[in-house]
Amino acid sequence: MSKVFLGIDGGGTKTHACVVDLDGNVLGTAANGGANWERSGIASVQKSLSEIINAALDSAGVSSADIVDSTFALAGIDWEEDLKLFIPVIKALQLEGRSTLINDSFAALFAGAPNGVGCVSIAGTGGKTSGRDGVDTVETMGMELGEGGGAGQLIGLALESIAHSFHGLSPRGAMYAELPLAFGFSDVKEFFTAIARDRIQPDESLAPKIFELSDAGDAAAISVVTQVAQQHARDIQGVVSKLNFTTASIPVVRAGGLHTAHNDVFDNAFEKELHALLPQSVTSVLKVAPVYGAVIHAANRYFVTTPDSFISNVSKDAQKVEI
Repeated sequence: MSKVFLGIDGGGTKTHACVVDLDGNVLGTAANGGANWERSGIASVQKSLSEIINAALDSAGVSSADIVDSTFALAGIDWEEDLKLFIPVIKALQLEGRSTLINDSFAALFAGAPNGVGCVSIAGTGGKTSGRDGVDTVETMGMELGEGGGAGQLIGLALESIAHSFHGLSPRGAMYAELPLAFGFSDVKEFFTAIARDRIQPDESLAPKIFELSDAGDAAAISVVTQVAQQHARDIQGVVSKLNFTTASIPVVRAGGLHTAHNDVFDNAFEKELHALLPQSVTSVLKVAPVYGAVIHAANRYFVTTPDSFISNVSKDAQKVEI
């Protein structure tokens, strides 16, 4: 019988699964839609997880009986009661005793810092900041209250900026005209009327347009991008203040669409703010799918001391495999 690890990374819009053998070789992968129960409901997530696990196992040519340990890194696992909520889900998947539930931010942390010591800043559809010092774990609420909210916050600030300009409180620049145009509105008042009456719902898909406008030098776009970036940097400082890092440097993994978009305004604002607050921070942008961090998390639990060769093999295969 083969022995394998299963890693699941479930976000708001997509879920990845990966099966890896005990030597760290990637045997199979699968992908499907989001797995955030807060958005789609617990029953829908259970069905989605069952489907993606079967697809990943089929891809690897193994069965669920071969899984020696697994990690489910899921968006929406933010509170202790969420773990209790998922107990029936894990039972239904028949992986009891071989699975751990964690927030999906920790998958990104382990993917970028395999020993799991450091911090991770998630700036994707939403936002989340987490950290581990090897003993304790700290994470933000992921509610966009007092913390960075990723693309969702970016859109909210952009709409607020346009509204300020509409009311004569600030100059009207390119963003004032171009974001409404993205929805087919040349009149800003008609644009806000449509929002107020729920005829349109500006969402995270507008983030690339705001980044584009900031790169082009629009002052309002630069302002909102900078605000979001600086807040995500300050969130790292908050997490670090609650932990006890004994190392000279603190790894900070940057993950999610805003961090990986290579937007100069966002990147420069985040790095400048973070290093002013935490000179000992050493940043890296995650270049592999976070699901590989879920696999490493499962391996760390199984091995206790995970072999360097395992990490090396997973990292090497992760660079080659698209999910």
